[in-house]
Amino acid sequence: MNSRTIFKQWTNKYSIATSVLVFLVFSAISLFISTGRVGIDIWYANMAFGLLLSLQSYHHWVKHCLIIFSINLLLYVLVDKISTIAIITILSNIIEAVLIALLVKQAMLKKVNGYNVLEFTLLLYKVVVIPSVLGALFFACVEVNLGNQPWFSAFSTKLIATVLGAVSIFPLGYYICHTKKQGQTQYEHKSILLIALTTVINVVALKYLPFPYAYTSLALVLSALFMPFSMVSINILVNSIVSLYFVSIGLITITKGEHAETLFLLPMLITYITPALLSAALTSYRHTYAKLTSAHATIKRMYDYTPVAMLSIDSKGIVNAVSEQWLDLLGYTREDVLGRRAIDFLTPNSREYAINYVLPEFFKLGKVENIRYQVQHKKGMSIDVELTSVMEPESLHLGKYFNSLAVIKDVTTEITLTKKLAQDRELLETTLMSIGDGVIATDVHGLTRFVNPIAESLLGVRRGEMLKRPAENYIHLIDRHNSTRLPCPIRQVLDSRKKYTFEQDAILVSKTGVQYSIQDTTTPIVSSKGELQGVVMVFQDVTELVASNDRMAYLAQHDSLTGLPNRTLALDRLHQACSKHTRVPQAFAVAFVDVDNFKKINDTHGHDTGDVILQTIGKKLNTILRSSDTAARIGGDEFLLLLHDVVDRQAISQVYEKLNTAISEPIIVNKKAVSVSVSIGVCLFPDDGTAPELLLKNADEAMYHSKSQGRNRLSFYSQSVDIKTFNYMSLSDFISDPSINFNEIFYITPLIKAVDHSIQGIIIGYDFSSVLPQCESADVFTLAQKQGVFSKLSRKWFLGLNKTLSGIRGETLKDITIRVDDRHLVSSEFYLAIEQTLESLNIAVEKIVLSFKESVFFHDNKITISAINKLKNLNIRLDVREFGVNSISLDFLNIVPLDSVTIGAGLTSQMETEQHNEVLAYTLIKLAKSVNLKCTAVTVATSYQATLLEAMGCDYLLGSYFYKPLPIEQINKLIDKPCNIMLVSSDY
Repeated sequence: MNSRTIFKQWTNKYSIATSVLVFLVFSAISLFISTGRVGIDIWYANMAFGLLLSLQSYHHWVKHCLIIFSINLLLYVLVDKISTIAIITILSNIIEAVLIALLVKQAMLKKVNGYNVLEFTLLLYKVVVIPSVLGALFFACVEVNLGNQPWFSAFSTKLIATVLGAVSIFPLGYYICHTKKQGQTQYEHKSILLIALTTVINVVALKYLPFPYAYTSLALVLSALFMPFSMVSINILVNSIVSLYFVSIGLITITKGEHAETLFLLPMLITYITPALLSAALTSYRHTYAKLTSAHATIKRMYDYTPVAMLSIDSKGIVNAVSEQWLDLLGYTREDVLGRRAIDFLTPNSREYAINYVLPEFFKLGKVENIRYQVQHKKGMSIDVELTSVMEPESLHLGKYFNSLAVIKDVTTEITLTKKLAQDRELLETTLMSIGDGVIATDVHGLTRFVNPIAESLLGVRRGEMLKRPAENYIHLIDRHNSTRLPCPIRQVLDSRKKYTFEQDAILVSKTGVQYSIQDTTTPIVSSKGELQGVVMVFQDVTELVASNDRMAYLAQHDSLTGLPNRTLALDRLHQACSKHTRVPQAFAVAFVDVDNFKKINDTHGHDTGDVILQTIGKKLNTILRSSDTAARIGGDEFLLLLHDVVDRQAISQVYEKLNTAISEPIIVNKKAVSVSVSIGVCLFPDDGTAPELLLKNADEAMYHSKSQGRNRLSFYSQSVDIKTFNYMSLSDFISDPSINFNEIFYITPLIKAVDHSIQGIIIGYDFSSVLPQCESADVFTLAQKQGVFSKLSRKWFLGLNKTLSGIRGETLKDITIRVDDRHLVSSEFYLAIEQTLESLNIAVEKIVLSFKESVFFHDNKITISAINKLKNLNIRLDVREFGVNSISLDFLNIVPLDSVTIGAGLTSQMETEQHNEVLAYTLIKLAKSVNLKCTAVTVATSYQATLLEAMGCDYLLGSYFYKPLPIEQINKLIDKPCNIMLVSSDY
């Protein structure tokens, strides 16, 4: 017995006590919230009492209402005092509860399904909105007459408070009081934990986050997916009470202003309605699914044990269901039968008969009756049966075959008797049984004696023209593979006196020139004495079957979406190429092509759009590549290219340029332009390997190197290997080399004010590849730390920085922001080096801003924060770049004394193609502004991005839309005008 049953039994036995207890509890909660330090006008009791009242018969209502009226008066005496408005409010509450009970009773008489989302919504509207509106109207009129507050203010406040209270109570109360039992409710620990988690999220969102109800609504909706309706109802009530409790005690503040309370409660109301409706819909779906499952099981049992031999066949002729009677008749198990073709259980003759006569008739009429077949018993014996089959009505109505139902009856005894009566006509019976195929019979000299209609039709010659003439005159066969003339099978049998067969490899050319693929068996006719009487040729038109087989063979080696060769065919061609070029040395290339951000395209635009993009790329690959090359789709968004007779990398680069130009053109899908790029990895035979598996591995590795370098590029396997090789090289010689000018690793780019696009300053980045080409894209500082030369490299870095800064005329500069590595920040030598730089260059400390990556907080926080505070004590300003890129807590905004943030490059660069990047950039800018931080956006490449970022409130912009890196001489000319300088990372 569950808690709901116990509650109903208690209510029936102690109805008045239950009403009083429930009313007191919810009245007390409401009054506590309303009379708190920050009073919120909320009232839960009306809905609770109304639902309980609806369980009672009408003649008990007066008694319940009088008792609740008395309890209400007592509560007012304890809390405040008796007044006219108090009595009027109590009467209004009693009337509203009675109206709720009447509406619920009416719904129960109409047998409203509380788990049907539409009916539940209508019931929620009637029971919650109508009484609340009437109660609010009555209350507002009284308030106006008493001169307490304006009508609209009184009405809106009372309405929202009453509706919110009612919505919070109604789902749980309705579930307990009026829904039918739908199985034992499982109050699992998971549900309780979800309620607790949702409550915590609700309070945290209200206290600390902007747009708190978005988070609360999301938490409630997600929890509704994993909890029964009863627990969702409890979750809604608990969150409602907890939210208003924290408001009432002043833990959560409400924005001041006119209608502030209404504007606070209205979104809360919407937040609690959504999960209730979702849970009702999910509950309805679960109940419906359970019924369908039960019905399906019942129907399957009835089908399996029907007292006739019956089977169901799908549109491809595959058996998908079979009765026990059928299995007993043929001796098979269900596992032996399901998934096989129905005609597989026929004898060869019956199978031919079915294909040529029965099935065409069946597809034409939609049914066949009393068809004689022979079926094969599992033990090998043949059983004569009579078949009746009918097509599903939907198939006939729509003109397309879906499924059919067939019943067979064992007529073995009847057939046996018929055969015994016709033994003396064996030759004639054999001939008649062969009329399903084309049949030609000749005498011993090869002159035609008999031609059946099908043979006449296929040959395109009238029967009178063939009789008594040599068969070679009108039987013209060619090989279907090479079109060479084939010998006449009748002449072959006459000469050899042996059976002659063509297995779907012959094409019959009719007199009119029409070609048919045929399957032919030509047999000598021998008398009982062993004398040759003639030849019979039996052949059937298998044109469609051959075409189907060819199509299946094609599909087995080609991708169904793009029409390109699939992985199987591509690997076969790769193996052939390796084998061929091993014998005859010649270079070829293997390339992996991967569509960048394809998952985002699918998530943003849908899988149909993704399919169109893959088809378009497949067409472009076929257009660009030569006929001797291979372009294959090997899975998902990956393609494999085999490029033969390539001379060098330049030739491959030219192919890539053509491919990149073609693919970079926006693809129009459903009137929307979708931009696509690809990352390509290439390896060469035999330089990068001679085995197919090694070539594939190396090309794949090169492709992932392209991905790691920012996508939309071509990488050769040897290049990716160079990067790996670099990780093992020694930096000592590099650092000690006096010929290296470390100031050459720095480059300078102007920084732009977002408001008026004037020059605010400059950006100094660094790139070691300018003096150490083999280190492109490698983390040199990480390598230096591994080799124990980090301090030496840092000193050289600072020398280069000092030389770069000394060449800039910085008198008019306001800000100098220096980008530092994470390891710089926590280095004990860094503080002294910064101090020495400022002193030696005589730069005012208030101009300095140090910029470090957000990922610095992955290090020991105590050491990091201590180093940051020490730098802050020098009056140096601090900036965090790649803001929002790493998945770390944003608590550092409250802990670290920052002055500005720089948004990650990936967000701004793809705002035009990735809408969620635009939303995320806006959110990060607003977050920075909310804590009084300046904000910079990088990689601004278009006017659209610049305008949008300015509108979002971004302070500074930089990117190729304004300036690319410039020499110091040009920078000095620019900063002669008032501007600022900002040193940021080389990856900007």
